[in-house]
Amino acid sequence: MTQNRITNVHFIGIGGVGMSGIARVAKEQGMEVSGSDLRESRYTQQLREAGVCIFIGQNASNLEGINPDVVVVSTAILDTNPELQEAKRREIPIWHRAKMLAELGRGHRTLAVAGTHGKTTTSSMLASVIDEMGYDPTFLIGGIVRAYNSNAHCGKGDYYVVEADESDKSFTYLDPESVLVTNIEADHLDHYEDINEIYRLFGDFMSSVHEDGCCVVCGEDKALVKVAKQTGRKVLTYGFGDSFDTVISDYTVDGVSTSFVVTLPNGKALTCHLKQNPGRHNALNAAGVLTLLMTQGFDVEKAAEALGNFSGVRRRFDLVGKAAGVTILDDYAHHPTEIAATIAAAKSLDFKRVCVVFQPHRYSRVKLFTEVLRDEFAAAFDQADFVVFMNVYSAGETPVPGVTGATFMQPVLDHVEDANKLAYIDRRMELVPYLVNNLNDGDLLITMGAGDVTGVGPELLAALQESEKSNA
Repeated sequence: MTQNRITNVHFIGIGGVGMSGIARVAKEQGMEVSGSDLRESRYTQQLREAGVCIFIGQNASNLEGINPDVVVVSTAILDTNPELQEAKRREIPIWHRAKMLAELGRGHRTLAVAGTHGKTTTSSMLASVIDEMGYDPTFLIGGIVRAYNSNAHCGKGDYYVVEADESDKSFTYLDPESVLVTNIEADHLDHYEDINEIYRLFGDFMSSVHEDGCCVVCGEDKALVKVAKQTGRKVLTYGFGDSFDTVISDYTVDGVSTSFVVTLPNGKALTCHLKQNPGRHNALNAAGVLTLLMTQGFDVEKAAEALGNFSGVRRRFDLVGKAAGVTILDDYAHHPTEIAATIAAAKSLDFKRVCVVFQPHRYSRVKLFTEVLRDEFAAAFDQADFVVFMNVYSAGETPVPGVTGATFMQPVLDHVEDANKLAYIDRRMELVPYLVNNLNDGDLLITMGAGDVTGVGPELLAALQESEKSNA
């Protein structure tokens, strides 16, 4: 089994964005693929159209007559799952999804992108640029790349671009030729004991780079650089300032576009343009991508040109629409650094106010944001003019008595000088009417979080459009 390529695979929980992408590439690589999920979704429908056998509902009987070589699960699948129990009874090998991710990269040159935040945008940039240059990579990414309307593609080229997920320690399954790491910060403490364990796992991940490969890391994260250099692998840093191997300079903003110069370690200066990904953090992401491509021998001038066509990732500074003078964006940011970076990018644009609707993600993160990262979380909203907190998105967790969105908001409330810039709306049905009454012409509103807050933007847009009609 370990030497021969598997030919038949069954996915438990196939309807998630990550699992569905892996299943799609497995199918396109010629494997027999089946899978189950609790409910239909756009992903299960797309997979069914692609010829994947989909079961809605998870039952032991779903494995009858399939005889998979392996059954793939994610950390979200509980030991009590009937299909998992049946697979164990039949002694079918159980693989974590990251092991399947690594399996799909066999025979390819794997370039992995990791980091506490920024990895989805950065891996999307990397895959898009390689594809734009004609190398047709296979890629698997944790977000929907706008240009492909997909998070996965099975290419005919040599390269395999993968977003390496540290959230459950699974990224150490990969066998990367080279890696790009954006940052290391405290997160996912439900899987890690503390920040030191996170450093150790990132060290293991970077140590898995091939001996002739390279670790490209953001030099502005000093702890990351230290961890990378302890691996004994070649390390290249990037950042704003002359102390880094790759230097970013001449950063300017024009609307939602940015321009800057990236000077690579070989001395080559590249003029770069991002058409709809503003923010200092995205210039850093682009510099990391160009540095990694340089180490692979790509024509970096053509790569910089291709970067200008990158159209972004859904839920990353994603334009929902404009009505009644209010512009609405949607963003996945839910970690303090991501929140601050997104708001900073918005403040660089030409709006009267930057307003945020924030939805806390998971009850299990309450201690992370109210204790471990309390100061960072409290300050993350400093540049916003007005912030509305929603109640917690549970992500399937059992609610914790006494913990609400107001619990998450408390550190911010204790930190701000003007409490009037904050509001808490407990009931979802009251949120859009509240926003319609409190937003003004010239405002930018960002819906922010990893949960179903993404649905607020379209609802608000429709309400504002209706308001426009009634006031016409």
